[in-house]
Formats: sequence, structure tokens, C-alpha cells
Amino acid sequence: MELILEPNPRPPVKILDIIRTGFTLSFRLPWVVSTTLLRRWWPWRTYKPPPLREHLFRHVMTCLGNHVPLPIWQWYTASDISGSNVKASVRYGHIPHLFEPVQQPGFFGYWICRGLSRESVEPCNADVVLLHAHGGGYVSGHPSVGAPEHVFLAEVLQQHNVTTAIFSLDYSLAPQATFPRQRDEAIAAYDWLRREMGVDPSKIVVIGDSAGGHVITSLLVGLHSRRSTRPAADSDSGDLRPAGAMLVSPWMNLHTSHPRALELYWEERLFKRSLDTYCKWILRDATAELDLLYGNFAEGREARGSWADILPKSTVITAGAEEYVFLYDIEDMVLQAKMDGAEIVLDVAEGKNHTWQCAEAFGQQSRLLALPFGEELPNDLMTGYRAIAMAILKIVKGE
Repeated sequence: MELILEPNPRPPVKILDIIRTGFTLSFRLPWVVSTTLLRRWWPWRTYKPPPLREHLFRHVMTCLGNHVPLPIWQWYTASDISGSNVKASVRYGHIPHLFEPVQQPGFFGYWICRGLSRESVEPCNADVVLLHAHGGGYVSGHPSVGAPEHVFLAEVLQQHNVTTAIFSLDYSLAPQATFPRQRDEAIAAYDWLRREMGVDPSKIVVIGDSAGGHVITSLLVGLHSRRSTRPAADSDSGDLRPAGAMLVSPWMNLHTSHPRALELYWEERLFKRSLDTYCKWILRDATAELDLLYGNFAEGREARGSWADILPKSTVITAGAEEYVFLYDIEDMVLQAKMDGAEIVLDVAEGKNHTWQCAEAFGQQSRLLALPFGEELPNDLMTGYRAIAMAILKIVKGE
């Protein structure tokens, strides 16, 4: 297997990219904000808008996603790939083994943490090992972006006497890399945790947000396909599913083709333009068979098989009630999984948007990292990730 170097080096940023970004920030974005507010309070509007904060957030992110050039996004999300935000922080700077790179045949990633003591715990001795895949539409993102909230997650679990090791996959991004490379990298990382790291699958919980949720679901489907096709004597032919899965606003349908999404008021489906472009890049080299199995997890049961045989013993999906473009496919997938007999829970937060836990945590990273070590974590800090920690705790305890 090829030894994977840093899979997503910073792309060159051209002068035109900077000009387009400047124009978007100086003119497009203020225009979008002002017209969104105007339409919201326009007395003759024909639809009920979502809560103000979610309404503005959706339109701002749609404007940026549609008009900021991809090299700028990729440069921004990979501007610090060293994890210095947590490694040099007041709260966690005393832990020497945070955010360690891992370079292996078939994948690249980072140990975000291996326990929270000065001496790192061997993954096989941790109470739970999280295999994480970040979001970003398959075109941007890096494990360093969400490192603070994942260390926070480990700290919350430690308060419940659960020692946590977290490995975050730095999967290859589109348009340079196409599917199923990301699935194969996730499978390679999962096999490495089992074999080289000696982690029993019963201790592994897989977790992903947005596009990372699609990566994680693809991993589970890929493990099932491998199990179904390998000879019984093969070491990978047995049931090697993880203990649980935690999916945060997963992108279940890369085609974003749900009929209810297509019928949404035009303001609510503006972001589909970017998603359709990303889908074209991701599935550029995919065969019709691959597209059927992985393109839309809300459909294709006949070819893919029962979700009861694919998903782990416990699967939790969270979503926001305001993320219509994603929510309809999530609901359809969950409904089918329940009909198949899978143990799956869907938690939809009222008034919240796509990956709201990540957005909340990102805005509170500085507050977390500035807290002195040993000071109690405030209850109002990263409430979304605290809830994720509690859901993982239930999986670990088999509840």
C-alpha cells in the first residue's frame, strides 16, 4: 500500500481568487444580509422564515459557499495544521502528546488525544477510541479545525471516568481526489486501529459531521460489503463493526435530490448550487454501482442490504430542524434503518441549523482554551458537544 503523505497540501491562491473574495466580503455579503432582513420583515412575504439567527447564518454561509473560491476555503481551513491552538493553550498546553500526526500506508491522520494525562494511554487500554471524520463538503476542512472541541469532549468523558483516545482522519479532498478514495482511507484507518493498535472493535465509536458523516457511513457500508464477499476463513470476514456511530448532520444524499428539498422556497435551497458542484467533483470517477451504493444512503437498499447488518449496535444521529436540504434525507435513511430493525436514534434540535454543534463550538474555542487547567468547565460552554459526549457515554455503557 502507498505511504500517504500530507494528503491535502495548501493550494496556490491566485490574485483573482483574492479579488473575488474581497468583492464577496465587501459587496455581496452586506447585500445578502440587508436583503435577507428586508425580505424577513416584508409585510407581503409568502412564507414563514426560520429564527433570525439561523436565517442569517444560513444565508451568510450560502453566500460564502457559493462565491468564495475553493482555494481560499482550503487555505483557510488548513491555515494551521499543527494543532497549535490546543498544544499551546492555557488549559491543555501541559499535555505533550496532543495532536500527533500519523502517517501510514493507505491513510493520514492525527491523534487528537490519547487520554488527558501527561503520559499518553495506549489506545488498546483506553475505555473508548473515537475514529473521527471532519466535515467540509468533501472539499475543505482539516482535523485541526475541530481539535479543541474534541479535547473538550474527551474531558467531559473523563469526568465520567471514561478514558478517551481520539483519532481524526485527514482524508483526501475533492476535486483532486474522488470517491471511493475517502472510503478506502477510512477503512484503512479502522483496520490499523484494530490490528496495529490492538483496539477491540467493541471499544471503537465512529463519529463524523456533515461530509464526515458520509465518510463514516461509507466506512460502515464498506465493512459490510467486505464481510459479505470475503471467504469465511478470512480474518476480515467476521463481524468487525464498531460499538457505535455518532453522526452529526450527516450528508446522506450527495445528489441533494430529495423531492421535498427541490420544492423548498428558493431562499431555503440556495446552498444546493454549491452542493451539486461538490457532488460532481466527488463522484466524477464513480461507477453506476458505486453511486447506487454510496451516492444516496436514503435509497438503494436492494443493492446495499439491510441497515441492521451495516450499522453498529448503537447509532445516534443529530440534526437541526432548520437544515431542510439535509434533514429530509436523514429522516428517510433513519426510517428505513428502523424498518430494517437497526438500533438507531434521531435527535432533531428545534431552531438549529446544519452542524450547529460545530458552529457553536468553533465560536467558543478561545473561551475554552483560555480556562486555567483544573477549573471546572462551565455548563453553558459547548452545550452541543457536551450532549454528543453524553450520547457517546451511553454507547460506551451499553445503555
